[in-house]
Amino acid sequence: MNPFDWRALPPLPSLRAFEAAARLGSFSAAARVLNVTHPAVAQQVRALERHLGVRLVAEAARRLRLTDAGERLAAALNAGFAGMAEALERARRADRNRGLRITTTPGFAQSVLLPILSGFWADHPDIPVSLVPDSRPADLAREGFDLAIRAGTPPWPGTEAELLFRCGMVLVGTPELIARSPDPARLPWILSKDDPLEAAWLAGRGLDPARLNAVHLENAMLAMSACLRGMGVLFATEVIMRESIASGALQVLPGWDLPEVTYWTVIPEGERRAPVAEFVAWLKQRL
Repeated sequence: MNPFDWRALPPLPSLRAFEAAARLGSFSAAARVLNVTHPAVAQQVRALERHLGVRLVAEAARRLRLTDAGERLAAALNAGFAGMAEALERARRADRNRGLRITTTPGFAQSVLLPILSGFWADHPDIPVSLVPDSRPADLAREGFDLAIRAGTPPWPGTEAELLFRCGMVLVGTPELIARSPDPARLPWILSKDDPLEAAWLAGRGLDPARLNAVHLENAMLAMSACLRGMGVLFATEVIMRESIASGALQVLPGWDLPEVTYWTVIPEGERRAPVAEFVAWLKQRL
């Protein structure tokens, strides 16, 4: 790279004003492009002349006429700014083509994201999406993730969280299983040893996991599959069970006061990439 001293360069606004005026042929035209006033452009150009100690504009009446020095400087600035614009556009395209790497739980990925993801690809065919289902909370920056979708309560260290939506919990089972007894204590359960929300709710309702006929499954997709097979009642978020409830494969146990959970979009701290912002906006609209 060619070395240069920033301190020797004139202020950037004056260079930009002169390039626009020279290219467009008048201070007025440059003012419209730069979204400033005619006098502001003229003032910047005069300031540039004073800084250089060189006259750049020979006449500024109807049509701008440049001096020889002004012509040379205008050509150099135009080439420089055009090169910058082209490099910036290439960088934007490269960033979009890199796509998105997203992590979320297997249950949310399969039940919520996969059914609608084709809609994002249809709207944004230039943004590839790589979806990595994982139950553990990943270190986004270290593992190279652009975005996570998490349920719970922020903050998560080293990240910025934005509320995606609120969702109620449900108790669900197959219609045949629920028909066995109105008392959930007499029904088989599918429980998780690692879900504090589930444990707190059971304790608050006087249901002792040790006394329930229960199978413990820590994988959400296995738990959902077991529930669909009638192996037990499942405590889960409504959004993940929504399709199975709507189809009649599962039924909600009525009459229970169930907690609410919040889902969040989570990104590494720092500047948000444009594809991330577009995906989050699209997801909020769909959900």
